[in-house]
Amino acid sequence: MTLVPIPLDRMVPLLELFRHRSDLHGQAHVARVMVHAMRLVEATGRPEHSARLWASVFLHDLARTHDGVCYRHGADAAQRLRDEPELQRRLAEAGLSEADHPAIEAAVTAHSAPKEVSRDHAHWPLIALLKDADGLDRVRLGDLDPRYLRHPEAKALVPFAKALFDATDGVIATGPAHFEQLLAAAQRL
Repeated sequence: MTLVPIPLDRMVPLLELFRHRSDLHGQAHVARVMVHAMRLVEATGRPEHSARLWASVFLHDLARTHDGVCYRHGADAAQRLRDEPELQRRLAEAGLSEADHPAIEAAVTAHSAPKEVSRDHAHWPLIALLKDADGLDRVRLGDLDPRYLRHPEAKALVPFAKALFDATDGVIATGPAHFEQLLAAAQRL
């Protein structure tokens, strides 16, 4: 299963799109979050969120300027989408239009906000999927607390998240072929 019908080498951002080159929040992290997003969409039966979730994962850490706690990098990533025609074209390549941007911007902004968005928020389903997919990769930091995951399906994916990180961290080089190799490793688990 994929989230959008684009080539695997276009599923995650290449290193040059990140404001801060990072081993913690860079391409490998985004690629694992993308795999978790794919699995969550399937597990929750929410394919209507596939394309917007792909875009949200793609964008969520592009505006980071450091690896520390940062409550604004999501809002900064949403601003990059508004400001950068190349990012807009990238989303259009996956079948998304400007009408999809408010939901994507809401999810990307909320993923790093210090306060949880209300479940009544118009874009809560997408926000919750992004936060859970991103949260699953907290295994890389050793501080994933499943109680903070919003979907029971995400909680069930914790062992997979740990296995994916353990099997691929430092094993698969970043670059254009990273996601394809990561996805193959995920399918073997």
